[in-house]
Amino acid sequence: MSLSIGILTHSTNPRGGVVHGMALAETLCDAGHDATLIAPDVTGSGFFRRPRCTTWCIPAASVPDLPTMVERRIGEIRDALRGQHFDVLHAQDPISANALADLVQEGRIPGFARTVHHLDHFTHPVLAARQERGIRAAAELFTVSTMWEDVLRNDHGREAPVVGNGVDPVRFSPVATAYDAALRARYHLPADQHLILSVGGLERRKNTLQLLDAFLALRREQPDVHLIVAGGASLLDHSAYRTRFMARLRESGAADHVTITGPVADEDMPSFYRQADVLAYPSVTEGFGLCPLEALACGIPVVVPAAPPFTEHFSATDALWCQPAHPDTLFMALRDALRVESRDHFRLSGPATARRFDWDSVASRHLPAYRRLAALQHADVPAPGVLSPCPK
Repeated sequence: MSLSIGILTHSTNPRGGVVHGMALAETLCDAGHDATLIAPDVTGSGFFRRPRCTTWCIPAASVPDLPTMVERRIGEIRDALRGQHFDVLHAQDPISANALADLVQEGRIPGFARTVHHLDHFTHPVLAARQERGIRAAAELFTVSTMWEDVLRNDHGREAPVVGNGVDPVRFSPVATAYDAALRARYHLPADQHLILSVGGLERRKNTLQLLDAFLALRREQPDVHLIVAGGASLLDHSAYRTRFMARLRESGAADHVTITGPVADEDMPSFYRQADVLAYPSVTEGFGLCPLEALACGIPVVVPAAPPFTEHFSATDALWCQPAHPDTLFMALRDALRVESRDHFRLSGPATARRFDWDSVASRHLPAYRRLAALQHADVPAPGVLSPCPK
């Protein structure tokens, strides 16, 4: 039975949950369902790329204060969805989950699905309450790794089957294109140096300061290296961490050997991976880690923490490993990644590893829960989510 499915994300920018939601919607459409990708859109320019599915961009106001912005976004999504009909509504984040929870309380929908990609630690009580409500109110809950499945069961009392993640082997492959070399020129990247790529911007949870220190140590041994910090579009305020990073970079005297791109065009990402000699991804908090999967599909070495969720889906030889609590291990892993033997190994093993993760399998894991929600929708029976009052 074909289903009409609304998949909601908090943003049109290429963050992990948005990328996941877009790929899920595309794959569901490929399988014959009617999936629509829905998000608030501040700029009016739409999603970071044009997907193979219907999109609905909800006009949204720019609000600098995070708690106020969260409340505004919830209202914008909730108000836009009033009177709309889908067999299934599926939130990828706390903001859209709270909008759907409001619609359940109003009696407009019987229930909704929610994927938890990761949880943040909020000191603001309303933000913390919104995050918790977005978990408890969902009738069907998913997550992307066993680590977060355990957190949701042990700390929140909710069962959340693991649906995982996938990678598109057509978009992300080792096959070089003319676009790759042009990318170096556009971003003024040195042609004669080894490129160490970081994706996600200057954020504490991405551990970018520790990466900078490891890079500076590596430069003392190998001067022919250049660090790229790509991406960084986020709703959260990372300005204090960015200030610390930039001060450390100025003190080091190595500013000419580091490129900070800010948000980049989606079509540039495969070329960034292929031009890089290694993806450095020492993140201390991650839901799954899509970027290492994309980099492996492009045939380059990746360095990831020897901790969940990475140890769940990568074997010992699938990646190079570091210990975030021991900065010297990141330096040593980067040094190993630049060895010719490592690059030859990952050119073959990386795409083979990535082939284990396909979006068809991810989409199929959602269907039993979707069909339960669709049955509730047509029977007009409230779903068994645990609703709590809206935070004030």
